[in-house]
Amino acid sequence: MNGANQHTLNKKRTLKIMANIFISIAAVLTILFIGYYFIRFDKNRHTDDAQVQQLLTPVNARVSGYIKSVHFKDFDWVNKGDTLVIIDNTDYLVQKELAEAALMDARAGKKITVSNISTVENGINISEARVYEVKAKLWNAQKNYQRYKSLLKKESVTQQQFDQVKSDYEVLEAQLETLERSTTGNHLNAQEASSKIDVNLAAIKRAEVQFKMAELNLNYTIITAPCNGYVGRKTITAGQLVQAGQQLSNVIDNDNKWITANFKEKQLATIKIGDLVNIKIDGLPDVILLGHVQAFASATGSVYSMVPVDNATGNFVKIQQRIPTRIEFDKSTDPAILAQLKAGMNVVVEIQKGDR
Repeated sequence: MNGANQHTLNKKRTLKIMANIFISIAAVLTILFIGYYFIRFDKNRHTDDAQVQQLLTPVNARVSGYIKSVHFKDFDWVNKGDTLVIIDNTDYLVQKELAEAALMDARAGKKITVSNISTVENGINISEARVYEVKAKLWNAQKNYQRYKSLLKKESVTQQQFDQVKSDYEVLEAQLETLERSTTGNHLNAQEASSKIDVNLAAIKRAEVQFKMAELNLNYTIITAPCNGYVGRKTITAGQLVQAGQQLSNVIDNDNKWITANFKEKQLATIKIGDLVNIKIDGLPDVILLGHVQAFASATGSVYSMVPVDNATGNFVKIQQRIPTRIEFDKSTDPAILAQLKAGMNVVVEIQKGDR
């Protein structure tokens, strides 16, 4: 009986020793873990409020019309310049032809004006030559008139001869007056025709602009990818009516990726531009990337929100604000790893202590 009691006491003593050893080991591991956490993750230089960022480029319609065909599927890879959507261009072809006809008409109007100017200038030259000729004849007729007038007084010529010379003189005077008026009128016509040139040039310029606009609108019926990347969801179909400025999809630029980390305002005292950063991606748990602090936002995240906080009204509760911080990936980052990153993926960033 005593042997059985002794065996029971020894067994209890062994279990107690093992329990104490287990508790001691657990306590040591807990202390080591806590120490490692505070050493490894400095709260002043660490945040898990961070995401991968990429440029989200919208694909918009520049003109309205019915979609003729769609050349992409959900999340397709596209290269810059690839055709994504084609809008029916029938109306825009007609508009281009009308603009082209208007341009031809404006140019024809200028040719007519130039031809009129040439005709008027020729008329001026002829009139001036005729005036010169009549003036010469009038000078001779005036001399004859004076001479016959003197001879008539001496009765050396008959009255009939004198009247004939006088009539010739008066006819030439009338012709000269008519020609001078005609020449003046031709000069006025030339000035008027010349002023029409400016009107024609303005009409041509206006028609050229309208033609270029018609060409642009025609080209806008073919919508292409604005950059290399993955297209978003396909929410449009052939036959759908779209309006100018309407967003049809978007392309996530795959050539440019960075991290936006939101540090608390008190953390910024220990962080500066150029600090090296360890980046851990939630979706790639076995990978730690290197980056560096590129820039700090000039305002807190709440200021950028659609409805900024107004502390001037109601009860004020002080909340520590966060400052968006841009972190660029190091140039040595493996492109294959970068290719796996998607916009919006959660990451954990830690500023390296060696950069204090």
